Amino acid sequence: MKRIAFLTVLQSLLLIIAVPALGLAATGPVLIVHDGTVGIEADVLGNLTTHLAAAGYTVSSSVGVPAGSLAANKQIWDVRFNNTTPLTAADITAYSTYLAGGGSLFVMGENTGFMTRDNSIAALVTAVGGGTLTISTPANSETVQSPFTGPNPLSTITFLAAAGATSPPGKGAFVTKDGSNIGASVVFSPGTMSAATNGSLILVFDVNFLQVGADANSQTFTDNLIAYLAAPVPVVAATVPTVSEWGMTVMAMLMLGAAVVAMRRRRRESL
Repeated sequence: MKRIAFLTVLQSLLLIIAVPALGLAATGPVLIVHDGTVGIEADVLGNLTTHLAAAGYTVSSSVGVPAGSLAANKQIWDVRFNNTTPLTAADITAYSTYLAGGGSLFVMGENTGFMTRDNSIAALVTAVGGGTLTISTPANSETVQSPFTGPNPLSTITFLAAAGATSPPGKGAFVTKDGSNIGASVVFSPGTMSAATNGSLILVFDVNFLQVGADANSQTFTDNLIAYLAAPVPVVAATVPTVSEWGMTVMAMLMLGAAVVAMRRRRRESL
């Protein structure tokens, strides 16, 4: 009970910091990486572009990860999901460099019929020091975890035949999870990736939530992901090692300090 109360208080403190950060104006370039095909990806490209533009970003797209530095992009969304487009070694290197520089990255996976793509995402997580992901199949209906319950109110989301990470999701935390602690979406917030401590990475293993015809909760979820990547803050994992009350207090102070630094950095960039 003490651990639950501690996590509740700590998450509330982090949200106090996150709220003004999420309110910062979203400006600058955003890149969407896709595979250039018609059908689902073209639909997702159009819908995501609309959401990002509404948030204030200038959106460009690329078939595959473009050559050269990615650092100018405020966010990158890789919406490829097919087994024919796994993350290559060059992609992983480019994204690792981007994250190490403090970038905000979204990478799409799919259900367990797309393990070539999903395994390449797990390889990216390992490369940036985010630990090991074990891929499984979650329930379609999942509970949205704080702080992704805002800034637009959202409590649940229903995915369509998604894959998901089992608990714990490497060094990350669940963005959504089902009753069996399997989550179709995972976040690696600032400070969690040992080779990219300033970066933020979100994974979702279901492409359908980004389609223009997805339900209202999916559209809200998209907006909340965009808002988080605009001003990432540390996210407390639902499962933590047992430590003393003093140790938890020290951990809370360190995480709050990291959140303040991240917020100040984002504010300076927005000026």
